[in-house]
Amino acid sequence: MAVEKTGSRHRADSPATTEIPRPLRRVIGVGGLVVVLAGSLAFATTQADGIDGGSVTGDVGRAPEVTGRGNVWAQVSRGELPRTALEAENEVTFTVNVDGDDLEITSNALTLADALIDNGIVVGVDDQVSSEMNQQAVDGDTVTIARVGLQHGTESEVLPFETVETETSALPEGTTRVQTEGVEGSQITAFTATYENNVEVSRTVTATILVAEPVDEVVLVGTGSGSSGSSGSSGSSTPPLGAYSGADPRGIAQQMVAARGWDSSQWSCLDRLWQRESNWNPHAQNPSSGAYGIPQSLPGSKMASAGSDWRTNPATQITWGLNYISGRYGTPCGAWSHSQSVGWY
Repeated sequence: MAVEKTGSRHRADSPATTEIPRPLRRVIGVGGLVVVLAGSLAFATTQADGIDGGSVTGDVGRAPEVTGRGNVWAQVSRGELPRTALEAENEVTFTVNVDGDDLEITSNALTLADALIDNGIVVGVDDQVSSEMNQQAVDGDTVTIARVGLQHGTESEVLPFETVETETSALPEGTTRVQTEGVEGSQITAFTATYENNVEVSRTVTATILVAEPVDEVVLVGTGSGSSGSSGSSGSSTPPLGAYSGADPRGIAQQMVAARGWDSSQWSCLDRLWQRESNWNPHAQNPSSGAYGIPQSLPGSKMASAGSDWRTNPATQITWGLNYISGRYGTPCGAWSHSQSVGWY
């Protein structure tokens, strides 16, 4: 059955007198395309010239809306920009009130978010911050962070040493001598806590980690007669000042990684990262840059936000390092990937 066509005409049905030869049409078409592309490139160039480096943000997930502020902030990833693009010309010093402590920070980071994370202070999605996170901190300002939601934390506990008396006839009766100085031990408790308006409402202990066993103080008690002379047993087993004789830092870190809910693959990434950075030595120091400790904090004093014993306690260094990695890269594997790519993290 024949079907009648109405209302439209196919190009092939155009009168021959109005048709442009096909070779000529191709030349015209290519020329037009070149003009369009040239115009698009020129427009893109003029737009790129007006972009401020500070407006570029890395892919860090959703930007959390901070209660009490009308805008949202996005943290710049160091993987997206060179170091110099993240540093302001002027250095500022400000105070951060967080978790019951007042911490003084000196930083030239472009944003408060970067300054906090550089110092191991992780701001949760729901936490309330008194200052703008996407702007540089104000010199002399006090930034208050009110915790809301689930937080990871650690607490250090001092383990007291005991005193042991040992009788010896090498000392006159009634005299004593300390043979071995007592040394306090320490342990770390890892936990997750739930906060409402900066008030902790519940806590769950996720791990208890022995950092260093206490060393008993040994006191010699004399039972002999006559002068004391030379006892021949006055040697001391006191560890040298600044030496670390506690648990293996790798074992401490492995338990802390598990306490944060990270799996064995994350531990493997962390192990390789800090093996490269410091060989897991709490006293490692870069002679040129001054980076210090297991995570190679630059400067080392940044780790004071995790504890005043940051110079010697591997658990404090690891706590700071994990907070830094969590805030900057999300996971140890994220930090390891970045280090593999550019040589630093």
